[in-house]
Amino acid sequence: MKKRPSITLLTVLLAVVFAASIGVYSSYIGMKIYQESSDHLLESFSQISETFTLFVQRNWTVLSQWDGLLKNADIDHADSIGADMQANKESWHYSDFYLFNDSTQYLTADGRKGSADSISGVFQEMYSEGGPIVSTYTASYGVSKIVFAMPLSRNMTLDGVTYTGLAVSYDTDVVDDLVDGSMYGGKSDCYIVRANGDIVLALEPQTELCEGMTNLYDIDAHADWIYGTMDDIRDCVQLGRSGSAQFTCQGGRNYLVAIPTAFPDWTLVGIIRADEVDGAMHSVQQSTIIALGALCIFAVIIVVLALGMESQLRLRREEAERLSLEREKMQSDRLLQSMSRIVDRYSIINLDTDRYRYRELRNSEPLYPASGRYSDMVETISRRYVALTETENAKLSRLITPEYLRSVLRKPDDNLKIEYCSRTENAYMVLTVIPVEWHADGTVYEVMQVVQDIGQKIELENMANTDSMTGLFNERYFSRVLNICEEKKLPFVLYYLDLDRFKPINDTYGHLMGDRLLKEIAARLLRCIRSLLFGVGLMLFALGILAFGLMFTQGTPIFGVIFYGSALLFLLGAIWGFCSHRPSDPVDDPPEPL
Repeated sequence: MKKRPSITLLTVLLAVVFAASIGVYSSYIGMKIYQESSDHLLESFSQISETFTLFVQRNWTVLSQWDGLLKNADIDHADSIGADMQANKESWHYSDFYLFNDSTQYLTADGRKGSADSISGVFQEMYSEGGPIVSTYTASYGVSKIVFAMPLSRNMTLDGVTYTGLAVSYDTDVVDDLVDGSMYGGKSDCYIVRANGDIVLALEPQTELCEGMTNLYDIDAHADWIYGTMDDIRDCVQLGRSGSAQFTCQGGRNYLVAIPTAFPDWTLVGIIRADEVDGAMHSVQQSTIIALGALCIFAVIIVVLALGMESQLRLRREEAERLSLEREKMQSDRLLQSMSRIVDRYSIINLDTDRYRYRELRNSEPLYPASGRYSDMVETISRRYVALTETENAKLSRLITPEYLRSVLRKPDDNLKIEYCSRTENAYMVLTVIPVEWHADGTVYEVMQVVQDIGQKIELENMANTDSMTGLFNERYFSRVLNICEEKKLPFVLYYLDLDRFKPINDTYGHLMGDRLLKEIAARLLRCIRSLLFGVGLMLFALGILAFGLMFTQGTPIFGVIFYGSALLFLLGAIWGFCSHRPSDPVDDPPEPL
């Protein structure tokens, strides 16, 4: 017990010496890492700048060539130029090539016409500038685009419409692949910036750090600078020099690099999470570990002797937590595999941050982006679909809002199920909302939305059970019904029908006319089933009455009673079938076709 104060004092003394040594050495290592990382980033973004410059120059060159061709060509109809423009689409990978005017009217290479409200701002910018421009916009269906536009040297009138501009647009994914900003693990943003700081293009917006930013210099209001300042970056942008800086924002370190481009007043700016860049500094990390390892030996010896038991307990707790996390991950993986069998798609939604993560489980074209704002997703869903139980107080646009979800999901076992269908397509779906995470006050803030596409399953079931030409039930469904009747000992009647002299019809009039005959026979059979059963019942009922009369005239009561009873039962069965079954229905007990 007397040695404990000495051990404590020695531990404190070593801790002070160790902390001071780490402070000095960390400062040196930090500067070293920053210098090497900055050099690497400047080299990488210089290559991106060159690649982007070639991409822009190619589009200006091709647009100028088309402008010269249209200026000297005698063209009266859109069909005369659309084929040549469309032929370049595969090699260029553009989304649209079109003519336009200041009234936002457009004509695409594939012949589509209309008014481009979503890109009207780009057109107006070109007319105000009076020359070629490069800009971005969001299409009406939510996809980000980059567009190159220039005025025509000579106005063109095609099919009664005068066009004054020429443009080509690309999905930003094409440009993203071109600049390859993903080399930093998707933790980088890439911009084209003017000298005044205005952002011309956002080439690779991956992080949320600069979401909604329109001017580069606005970062200064939210940043704490570690190396360099915004004034240094502003000088690089305005004077056409390369430079770098490092700052903290929203609790994380970030690199900022500026690279001049071949275009006047354009600078390429990259913002990258520092952790993604510094991780490559293996040699620096090794030297740091070696320098600190010698100091750690003395501290570790003392700490292990004094707090050995506590360390063991901590290791055990960490191991238990690791195993628990592994088990949770395995359970999550199994749950996801199970969900893929019954669920078509799902989304994880944070109601507090208005963000979602979306995943398609059917390996088909995703209906929504993989992530984004939940409010945008709600707007898209409300525009495409309508709730089947929709009323004035329960519209689909209201049933999936964060406010309504919080009002109905109050306990962990609560859920919300909504049936809805497409406004334009034959699609029927069921949406189930399940709470996932809760605040301390019991308010849900994270939910899972799972979707089952019921319409497609129903359609497939009908296709499997019916003949594609006649619409009658096929042999598969007949075997299904027959097996159920045999298993449950249900009575049934089987009728055989044969068509005489059907082959001469095919030989004389062709198989097409034969198919039409089969369809008409099938339709008449469906219309006659009820009337046939009812007619047979009436006939047997009449025979029963006759037999009952013979019972008294001929002295054969047994025969009359049996015959009359059978006829009466058959008539009652026919009437019941007429009242309760559709012509195409099988027996009651087997499952009906979907």
